[in-house]
Amino acid sequence: MPRFEVVTNRYGSIIDVRECADEAYEMSQESQSPLGQWSNKYSSVLATLGCTLGAFNISRFAILAVQFGANFILQFLVLSLLVGIPLFTFHSSLGQLLGAGVMDMWRISPIFKGIGIALLLAQAFIGTYTVIGISWMFTYFRDSFITKQDVYRWAEPIDEYKEDGMPWTLSSNVSYNIEETVPGYFNGIVLQRKYVEKLEMNDNLLKLPVVINLTIIWTIVFICLSKGLKSYSKVMCIFSLVPVFGMFMLCTKMLGLAPMIGFQHHDIFPETDWSEFFLNTKSWVAAFTETFLTWGILGACTMQITSHNRPKHLLHRDASLVIILTIAVLILAAFLANTCVHLLEAHGYVYLPSSFERMSSYTFLFKQNSAQARKHLTPVRWMQHSSLFMGERTMKNNVPGMPQESGYQAMRLATELFPATFAMIGAKNISPFWSVLFYFVLIMFGIGQQIAIWHCVVSGIISLHPFKLRKWRTTITFLSCAAAFSIGLFMATELGIFIVYLMDYCVGCGWWIMILYLLEIGALFMVRGRPYSGETVVATLFSQANHHLQVWMAPMLSFDWNIVVPVALILLSTSVFKNGGYRWLYNWKSVSQSTYWSTSSREFGCLLQIIPLLIVPFAGIIQTCRYLATGPPDLFDRIQMLYRPVIETRRPPETGEATSEAGVNGSAAVQIEDPPPKYTPPPSYSTATGARSLRFTELVTVYEND
Repeated sequence: MPRFEVVTNRYGSIIDVRECADEAYEMSQESQSPLGQWSNKYSSVLATLGCTLGAFNISRFAILAVQFGANFILQFLVLSLLVGIPLFTFHSSLGQLLGAGVMDMWRISPIFKGIGIALLLAQAFIGTYTVIGISWMFTYFRDSFITKQDVYRWAEPIDEYKEDGMPWTLSSNVSYNIEETVPGYFNGIVLQRKYVEKLEMNDNLLKLPVVINLTIIWTIVFICLSKGLKSYSKVMCIFSLVPVFGMFMLCTKMLGLAPMIGFQHHDIFPETDWSEFFLNTKSWVAAFTETFLTWGILGACTMQITSHNRPKHLLHRDASLVIILTIAVLILAAFLANTCVHLLEAHGYVYLPSSFERMSSYTFLFKQNSAQARKHLTPVRWMQHSSLFMGERTMKNNVPGMPQESGYQAMRLATELFPATFAMIGAKNISPFWSVLFYFVLIMFGIGQQIAIWHCVVSGIISLHPFKLRKWRTTITFLSCAAAFSIGLFMATELGIFIVYLMDYCVGCGWWIMILYLLEIGALFMVRGRPYSGETVVATLFSQANHHLQVWMAPMLSFDWNIVVPVALILLSTSVFKNGGYRWLYNWKSVSQSTYWSTSSREFGCLLQIIPLLIVPFAGIIQTCRYLATGPPDLFDRIQMLYRPVIETRRPPETGEATSEAGVNGSAAVQIEDPPPKYTPPPSYSTATGARSLRFTELVTVYEND
C-alpha cells in the first residue's frame, strides 16, 4: 500500500499531499570517490567490460564448451542468472553507493578492513602471474604475418636443437606431423624450453623474447594508468570495443566455413547429450566454477571501477550492456572452438586433452582410429575437470596427485586448438588475416583486463591516504608495475611454465577468494546492516530505472544477495577444494610417488592461500586495539565506532580535478538529521493588548451607529 506525506505550512494548514517513495530509494547516493570520477558516462561500462571479458575466460569457456557440449552453455546461463550476475551487480552497486573500493569501503565498519586488504592482495596476485599468458600471444601474433604462399611457423618442424641433443619433433625422418609441430612450437618457440623430457633445475637463464613481451605489456599498463582516470578513460574504447567487434567478425568468418566440411548447425556441439544434463555432476561443477571466474573473481576490480561513477549514474544500463556483451562473446567463442574441432575431424584428427610437462604428454591431436586415440575410452566430459583462471586441468585417470602429469594447459584455445586448425587448413585456403585478427583480439582483451586489475591495485594503495598519495599516483603506478615485472621474470625461465601452473593452481582456483567475498557480504549485511542493507544497495542499481524493475527485480536481487549468493559461495568453495585435490597441497610430509609438487612448492602454495585469509582476523585484532585504546570516554561509543560508525556522504570538491574529497581517510562524519521547525516568537504584550483594544473600539463604533 502506498504511503502519503501531508505537507503543512507554519500555521498548520494542509497545503499538499504527496506520495512517499520507498525508504531505500530516499537514501542519499551522492558519495563520490576521492580518487576522481569518470569524465565520460560510457567510460565505466567499457572499463567494467574488462573485468568480465578477458583472453583467459574466453579460451577457458570455449574449451569447456567443446568438452561438455551445449549442456555446459545452458548450465552456465542458469547459474549466471542465479549466482554470477547477482554477484557482479552487488559489487557494481556497492562501489557506486559508497564511492569506494575494497580498501576504503570499510570506513563503514573498520573492524573488517582486513577483508579489503586480502582482496586487494588477491587481485595483485592475479595481475602479476597472468600477464605472462598475454606475452605468449605476442609470439603467435608475430608469426601470423605470412603470405598465402608461406606456411605458419607452428606448422613447420623446428630446426633448432636443444642442449640435451634431441630435436623438437618426434619424427626422425624429413616429414613432419601437425600433431607434433604445434605443441613443439609452443614449448620451443613461445616458452623457449630446452629441457622437455627431463627438467633441468639449474638452467635459470631468462628467455629474452618472453622478457621483451613482458616489458611491452607493463609499459602499456603504466602509460594507461599513469594519469589516473584521465588516461584510463581514453584507452578504454580501444581495449573494449575493438576486440568485441573483432570477435564478431572472426566468428562470422569461421562459422561460414561450416558448409565446406558438411556439418549442420545443429551438430556444432558434438559432445552434447541432453540425457546427461542433470546427471553429469562434472559439467555442473565446471559451469559453476566458470560462473564465478567470469562474474565474481574480479569483483574487487568491478567495485573500484564503479566507485568513480557520478551520483545518479545509470548503473542498470551499464550492467545490462556488460552482461549482454559478455554472454554474447563467450557464446561466440564456444561456436568458434567447436567449429575448429569439426575442421580438424574433417581432416582425420581427434582433439583430446593434453598435459604441458613433456613431449610424451603435451600432444593433443591424434589420428582417428589410431592406437593413441583408442586408449582414451572414457569420454572427455566424464573425466575429472578443474577450472583455473589461466587454464584448466583434465585428469585422465581421476587421480589429482598424479606424479607425472597434471593434465594442465594454459589457454588451450590459443595455444592448441586454433593454431592447429589454421595449420591444417593452410594459408592458401583461408587468409592469414584471420589468424592475425584472432591473436590481436586476445591481446586486446588480455591487456584491457590487465589494466582493470592493476587500476584496482594502484587505487587500493592510494586509498590508504588519498589526499597525500594522490599526487604520487604516477610514481606509485611505476613502482608497482616495476615490482610486478620483476616478479614476472621468474616465469620467463626454463621453470616458467611450472611456476605459472603453481600460481594458477593456488591462486587461480579461487576457493579462498570465494571465502573472502562471503565474509564481505556477511560483514556488510549482517554486522553493519542499515543503512547499508540489501534494499539500500539495490536501490543504487535501480534508482534511475523504471517502476517495474524497482517493484519486481529489486526485491528479488536483494533476496539473492542475502541468501542465494552466500550459500552458493559456501558450496562452490567446498566443491572446488575437494574437486581440485587441494588436500595434497596441505600435506607437508616427505614427497611420495603420488605427490606432484615438492615440499617447498606445497609450503609456498599454502602460504599464497592462507596468508590472505589470516589477514582478516589479524587486521580485526589490530583495529580493535586501536579503537578501544582511544576515542570517546564511553566504551560503548568506542565499540560502535569500531563496528557501526556514523558516516556522512562524501562531497566533491569545488575546484581541481573532478574528484570528491572529504574528511579523514577520504571521508567525513557528520550525521544528516531532520532539521527542527522554525521558531516563531509570540507577539509582545503591548501588541497583544493594543490589538484587543482596537478590536473593542471597532465593536463600540458599530454598535453606536446602529
